[in-house]
Amino acid sequence: MDPLSQAVLGSMAALGATKVKSKIQRKKHEPKEAKGVKEAPSLKVIALWGALAGMAADLDILIRSSTDPLFHVQFHRHFTHSLFFIPIGALIVSLFLKLFRVPVKRSYLYTLCAYATHGALDSFTNYGTQLFWPLSSTRVALNTVAVVDPLCTIPLVILVLLCLRTKNLKFNTAAIIYVVAFMSLGFYQRERVTNFLTTKGLINEHTQRKMIKPTIFNNVVWRGIIVDQDQARFYAVKSIPFGKIKLYPKSESASIVKNNEIENLLKHYKSEKFSYDYERFRSFTSGYLHWGKGNTIVDSRYSILPYSSESMWDIEFHKGEGHVTFNTSRAVDINSRKEFLKLLFDF
Repeated sequence: MDPLSQAVLGSMAALGATKVKSKIQRKKHEPKEAKGVKEAPSLKVIALWGALAGMAADLDILIRSSTDPLFHVQFHRHFTHSLFFIPIGALIVSLFLKLFRVPVKRSYLYTLCAYATHGALDSFTNYGTQLFWPLSSTRVALNTVAVVDPLCTIPLVILVLLCLRTKNLKFNTAAIIYVVAFMSLGFYQRERVTNFLTTKGLINEHTQRKMIKPTIFNNVVWRGIIVDQDQARFYAVKSIPFGKIKLYPKSESASIVKNNEIENLLKHYKSEKFSYDYERFRSFTSGYLHWGKGNTIVDSRYSILPYSSESMWDIEFHKGEGHVTFNTSRAVDINSRKEFLKLLFDF
């Protein structure tokens, strides 16, 4: 998810660790701080440590290559997001804090709890997170929350700020309850939209694959991707939680990319790297690919409008040597913006 979400969840985890630590000390009848040891860090300091650790895994965006445009795509949400990397990632953050005279023993519990939230939170989106690397390169994507969703993040920020202002950890507990409830709502919404498309006959015995995912900034308008034989079809569904649900009349379709088509196409190009690039892009998209304009290969998961086949990013073969061209098109024109807002606020 976005850096603010990762930061606030990291703070919540670190603040939660203070409560657990206090309970353990009380059970052991130990003083909070032994004689001659510095006072316990304040909640604000702990929240800061947690925010840094909560965001740290996304430093993998610095892994880039000037010659390979898919290198950063391949390694984003890779080993730094793995469950097995959590102790190492937390240690790196604590070593960074040591530069500011914070002993590792003092910060590590908090950075460990905070770092652990990052990959878990990202797995609820549909971008895909390699949670179990190196045991598995499967990208976990639960498709229950958008990469950016203000209704998820803003209440958490408010509750954590209240916790820090009042020094009352009950607000942090309320934040934890809220995020669990919000993610649970996402599961409910996803299954509701899936069942709705099934009752409409759009998901049926001929359906080979499907992905039901929320659109950006909300979990009310959903994008349905249904692969049926040679086509990927895209639908927009408005699902008001526990209220009305409807299918928008507009929908588009596109021809899916098949391995034999790639094999035949690559015979006309001389670069030996194209096959490797295609496999990396296919892995990144979990195989949701369709043909775009001019033999471009499009990531079917993302588009500005939920019913659209238009590309947000794609790869393109060229006549020269080297790697494929990676094209991105995230600009939103005024018509697309109006159409999206109409879908979102049309009650």
